[in-house]
Amino acid sequence: MINDFIKKFITNTADIDNYGLKYNYNFSEDIKKVLGQDSISILSNKVLIKCNGEDTRNFLNTQFTNDIKILKTNNGVLCGYCNPKGRLISIFYIFQLDKDFYLYTTLDTVTPLLKKLNMYKMMSKVEFEVSKDILIGVSSYKNINLIEKIQLKINEAKKINNFILFKISDNQTIISTNEEGFNFLMNENQSNLLGYKSWDYLDIKDHIPFITESQIESFTPQMISLDVLNGVSFTKGCYPGQEIVARTHYLGEAKKSLYELKINSKEALPDSHTIIDADNDKQAGDIINLSRISDDSYLCLAVLRKEMEDKKLTINHNTKIHIIEGISK
Repeated sequence: MINDFIKKFITNTADIDNYGLKYNYNFSEDIKKVLGQDSISILSNKVLIKCNGEDTRNFLNTQFTNDIKILKTNNGVLCGYCNPKGRLISIFYIFQLDKDFYLYTTLDTVTPLLKKLNMYKMMSKVEFEVSKDILIGVSSYKNINLIEKIQLKINEAKKINNFILFKISDNQTIISTNEEGFNFLMNENQSNLLGYKSWDYLDIKDHIPFITESQIESFTPQMISLDVLNGVSFTKGCYPGQEIVARTHYLGEAKKSLYELKINSKEALPDSHTIIDADNDKQAGDIINLSRISDDSYLCLAVLRKEMEDKKLTINHNTKIHIIEGISK
């Protein structure tokens, strides 16, 4: 859905889907703008969840893969939430502002994530609230004074007036604000408005994996390289699936890992897709995050069997896949 106050920034060539604004210019132009110009991406496929209450820190620490107890105010970490079999329900960043905690994750995983958390909290004094503010991403901000003055470090969060800001990489600052704050950023800085796929591109380049509805409970943290990305603590106490995650860590490497791939294709590809070995049609892995970067190519993150690294990979026989980088130990 597109709000009326956003419509004035949308081009005639905009691609809009069930999430909202997907692409605002052509594919390569969106990538060019998100990398090199003042731009604001509408993160309509992501969400911010506020967690508060006197038992919040202790409760969340019993649920998530990373150590929440050592988290300091104004700081955050990458995290996962598993089912009892060690399969991921959601991947997110969690950061603390004063006594409140915030989860930044995919809209697709909010319902199962909150369902499990509310089921396990029992008598714990903790509440969860999905933010109704606008979630945006800022990458290049030479003229955006709000960001320039704050100068956040990676994994640092701050709240200023009606803005919540959290930086997850060198070129990714997440901002949650209301309509007034959004209009201030757009009107004051004459920025380009981009769709959520431009931000998915940055997630891919920075090796930040997020899972969507079709991938819930499909992967362990190691399959998605969450341990390599510092999203898992092996020294904290128990959490759902902890035994399986720890066993994989101490007994040997996982057979699957996260990879950055380039796909050559002129076809419109879905965000999730099975990768096969073109020589024998054997399943090689799964695409988890994908962004179109030109009329005939895509960039993606995929969970791939390590034995398939040197194979001829494809989605269908009209596509070619090139491995750019493996994210493993």
